[in-house]
Amino acid sequence: MFRSAVLRGFAADGFTLIEIMVAMALLTVIVLGLMAMFNQTQRAFRAGMAQTDQLEGGRMLSDLLIRDLGELTPTYQTNGVNFFAEIPNYTPSQMELPANSYRRTNIFQDIFFMARQNQYWSGIGYFVRTNPAYSGFVNPVGTLYRYETNVHVADFTGNGYLPFINFVNTTTNISTVSKVLDGVVEFHVRCYDPNGLFITNGSLVSTNQFVSITNSLVIAPGEVEFYGFSNNVAPAFVEVEVGVLEPAVLKRMKSIPNFITQSNFLATHAGNIQVFRQRIPIRNVDRSAYPSQP
Repeated sequence: MFRSAVLRGFAADGFTLIEIMVAMALLTVIVLGLMAMFNQTQRAFRAGMAQTDQLEGGRMLSDLLIRDLGELTPTYQTNGVNFFAEIPNYTPSQMELPANSYRRTNIFQDIFFMARQNQYWSGIGYFVRTNPAYSGFVNPVGTLYRYETNVHVADFTGNGYLPFINFVNTTTNISTVSKVLDGVVEFHVRCYDPNGLFITNGSLVSTNQFVSITNSLVIAPGEVEFYGFSNNVAPAFVEVEVGVLEPAVLKRMKSIPNFITQSNFLATHAGNIQVFRQRIPIRNVDRSAYPSQP
C-alpha cells in the first residue's frame, strides 16, 4: 500500500502530453528565430564581401588608370596617335533609376594613348569585350582588358602610327592582352582642356588640324563618340567612369541564356552597380596646343 502511494506521487510529478507539446512548440519557435537571424547575418556578410570585392577591384583599376594616363605624352608626330577613344559598334545597355523616370545609358569605349619612358614609347590601350570567343559584344556586361606595347625611340620616329594599328588588331585577338576586371557594365572617358572645359566637337581645340572629334548623336547623346589627337595635342584632363556589377548578380545574369532577357534583368539592378569616376590630370600636356581663352 505504501509502495502504491509512492508510485502515485512520482506519477503526479511527471509532464503531461500537453506540457510536452507546448515545450516543443516553444523550442521550434526559438530555433526558427535563430535560423532566421543566422540567415540574415549570412546574407549581410555576403553582401558586405561582395561590396568589398567591388570596391577593391574599382580601387585597383583606378590606381592603374591614374598611373597609366598620368604618363600620357604627345608624340609630336603627325601620324602619331597621342590619344584615341571611340565607342565601338554595339548597342548600349540602359538601366532604370529608382524613383526616376530617366534611364541610365551604359556605354563602352576603346581607348589608346602614348606614354614616354626614358628611351621607349609605350602604347597603352583599354577596351571591354563581352565574349572572348570572338572578341565581340554579346551581353551587356563584359571584361576590361589592358594592352601595352613598347617601341624604342629610334624605331618610333616616322612610324608613330604602328603602335595604334597593333592595338586595333589586338581588340579582335584578346589572347595577347591582360585581363583587368570582370563584371564591367560601363567604361568611358571624357576629355577636358587646361581650363577644365569639356572637349567636344564645338571646342576651340577642335579647330586644330591634329584633332578629330565626333559628338555622339544617337548612341549616347551628350557624350563624345570619337576622340583622335595627334602631333602636340593631348587632353589636359581625362575623366574615366567605370561601372562594376556585383559578382552574385553577375553570376545570376550569366545563367540567363537570352541576350534580351539578360538586358532586361540588368535594367532592374542599378542598385547593384558600383560606379567609379576619376578625373586624371595629364602632366605632359602641351598648353600651346590650346588657343588662349578669353
